[in-house]
Amino acid sequence: MRQKFFFGIGLLVIALFVSGCASYSPSLVRLEPNGPTMSRQVSGDLTIFIDEFATPEKSEKAFDGNLVKDGVLPLLIQVENSGHHSYEVKKMDMVLRDEIDNSTLAALTPEQAASKAKKNAVTRAVGWSLIVPMIAIPVAVTASAIHTSKVNKQIVQDFSAKGFPDGTIMPNKDRSGFVFFELPKGRKDLSGLHLQITSRNEVTGEFVTVSSPLPAATFKPIKATPTGEPATQEVDREAGTHR
Repeated sequence: MRQKFFFGIGLLVIALFVSGCASYSPSLVRLEPNGPTMSRQVSGDLTIFIDEFATPEKSEKAFDGNLVKDGVLPLLIQVENSGHHSYEVKKMDMVLRDEIDNSTLAALTPEQAASKAKKNAVTRAVGWSLIVPMIAIPVAVTASAIHTSKVNKQIVQDFSAKGFPDGTIMPNKDRSGFVFFELPKGRKDLSGLHLQITSRNEVTGEFVTVSSPLPAATFKPIKATPTGEPATQEVDREAGTHR
């Protein structure tokens, strides 16, 4: 009887936990060249379009979370080639520069950006286990770790799939995707930031650089923790815990 009792408690904890634990439900988003928040710049054969996804509503839609709180600036870009030659474009040749103090923001790979947005398993599990007997904490922690690991894999896969793909842009074609940069704590808008993209003409070998200001956007500034690191915890109102 005793074993059945604890087994029943374990099943109850898992059922309660899974119903309110971490999840990831992003939406597919497309760049709208004529959208109201779009930035556009032309240089020779190339045209770049930039849309910001730092504002909470847009970030929640594309990545099911407010990435600014995690210190991540996501930008959806599109590079169009209207010339007769092909051009090679790589993420490593993109620079986000602050024209106010001539500094640059650190670039993040999709995997690095995803790691900042990953869910925390232990804090959620402990929070849920507090509403049931303490004997259930190990059950909750185990269930949390398994489930959250799956969610975090989904996050990495989604960020990677949405990332800007390196490669050749053929004449009258384009490439689009997200690029990510580390957003300094204390910043509350995108004023003064310019994205610079350098590409190589694959026929002549010449390099073409296009620089465009980012669209205007204002958001809550990133707060620093006592250690000086960006704060990443967010209250989960349903479970009463943090993630």
